[in-house]
Amino acid sequence: MTTSAIHNVPRPVGRLPPRARGSVAGSRRKVAGAPSGSALARTDDGAILDECARRAPRTRGSPERIGKSLRCSGAPVRRQDNIRAEFPLTRWSTSPAIFGLVIGVLVGPLGLKLLEPHVVEDGGLIESVSEIALLACLFCVGLRLRVPFEWRFWGLPLRLSTVAMLATATLTAAAAHILFDMSLSEALLLGVILAPTDAVLASDMYAPVDVEQDAVPFALAAEGALTSAFAAPLVLVVLGFLGLDDPGSGVLGSVTLAGIWSVAAGTVAGWLLGAAMSRWIALLDPDRQGDFLEEMIVLATVALAYTCALAIRADGLLAVFTSGLALSHGGRLRRSVRKVVLGARVLRFAGRVERLAAVLIMVLLGALVAGVDLRLRAVLFALVLLTLLRPLAVRLGVGGLVMAAGQRRPLEWFGARAAAALYCLALAVNHGLGGSFAHDLAGITLVVIVSSIVFSAVSALSSRRASPGAVDL
Repeated sequence: MTTSAIHNVPRPVGRLPPRARGSVAGSRRKVAGAPSGSALARTDDGAILDECARRAPRTRGSPERIGKSLRCSGAPVRRQDNIRAEFPLTRWSTSPAIFGLVIGVLVGPLGLKLLEPHVVEDGGLIESVSEIALLACLFCVGLRLRVPFEWRFWGLPLRLSTVAMLATATLTAAAAHILFDMSLSEALLLGVILAPTDAVLASDMYAPVDVEQDAVPFALAAEGALTSAFAAPLVLVVLGFLGLDDPGSGVLGSVTLAGIWSVAAGTVAGWLLGAAMSRWIALLDPDRQGDFLEEMIVLATVALAYTCALAIRADGLLAVFTSGLALSHGGRLRRSVRKVVLGARVLRFAGRVERLAAVLIMVLLGALVAGVDLRLRAVLFALVLLTLLRPLAVRLGVGGLVMAAGQRRPLEWFGARAAAALYCLALAVNHGLGGSFAHDLAGITLVVIVSSIVFSAVSALSSRRASPGAVDL
C-alpha cells in the first residue's frame, strides 16, 4: 500500500480499536506494532481501519469476536457518544415504550375513553396504522444497520430470524393447542402472529454496555427487522391453509410458492431500488451538502419500494427494509472501508421518525389492551412463551455457536412484540376469521404483546444493572 493510496482512503464512521490508537500528529495516527517510518505508521483513520479489516480474524460468527471485528471492519459502533448524536431519544432507554403504554391505558376505555379501538370492529384502521408505523420502523432500522454483509456479522441474526423464528412459531402453536384447546391450524396462526420480535425496542432496551456485548443489540435489532418482514407472508400462508386467503390458495404447493416469491421478490426489488436511489444521491449531491434533498429522496424511496412490491405481489415490508439497507450501504454488498453515504441530519431525522412510530404503536396497544377481558390463562400463556419457549427457540437457532453467558442471556430473555404482531393480528382478522375465534385471538395476542414489552423492559434493566461496565445512556 503506497502512501498516496493510503491518503485517498475514505474516512469511515466509527471509533478506532484500542490497539490502533497511538500518538496523534494532525490527522495522522500510528498503528500499534507498526514499524517506525513505514507507510502504515503514517496512515489516517481510514487506512488504519482498512488495515484492521484486513488483519481481523475471519470468525464464523462467534459473538465473542464480533464486537472486536465490528471495530476493525470500519462499521459504526453505537457507543454513548454517537448514540445521542444520531438518536437522541435512546437515552430514555425503555421509558418510551412503557410511557406509551400508560398513555394508551389512560386515554383508553379504562381512563378518559378518548380512544376506544377494537381489533375486530376496527380491524381495517388498525391494520393501516400498524402497517404504516411498521414500514417507517423497518426502513429506519435498515438505514442504521450499516454493518458489512459478512457471515461473521449477519450469521447470528439470520439464525435467529429463520430457525429460531420457526421454532418459536411451532412451540407457541403447541402451547396454544394445549392451553386453549385450539385446532392445529388455529394454534399455528397464533404462533406465527407472535413469532416476530420488535427491532426498535431491541435497540432501545439493549444499548451496548461494553466491548464484548456490542454484537447483542445489533443481533436483536436485525432479528426484529427480519422477523417483522417475514411475518406477513407466513401469516398469509397459514390463512391459505385455513381457506381464508385468495380462492384456490389452499393447495400446499401454491401457498408455498406464493410465500417464496413474496420474500425473494421483495428482497430483490427493495435492494435494487435502494441501490438506484443511492447512486442518484451520489450523482446529484456528491459532496453531501444538500440534507433536504437527501431527506426527500429517502422518503420517496419508502413509497417507491412499497408500491413496487405491491405491484409484483411481493412482501412490501421486506422491500422497504432492504431498500433502507441498500441506501445505508451505498448500494454495495462488499467493501472493507465504507464512506458515509447518508448525512447525519438524515440519520437523526430517521431516528426521530422511528421512535415516533414506535411510541404511536405503544399508545394504540395500551388503548387496545385496556378493552380486553384479562384472563389468567392468557397471562400464563405469555409467561410460558417468554420464560420457556423463547429461550428454547434461541438455543435451537443458535445451535453450536460458542457464546458467553452474558451474550446468550439477552438473546434468550428478549421477547418484546409490538408493531409486527399487531399488524399480523389485524391482517388475519381482516381476512375473515370467525367472530368467536377472532375475539379470542385478539385478546390472547394483545395480552402477550403487552406482557412481552413489560417483561423485556424489566429483564433489560436488570441485565444492564448487573453489568459491571454498564454505561448510563
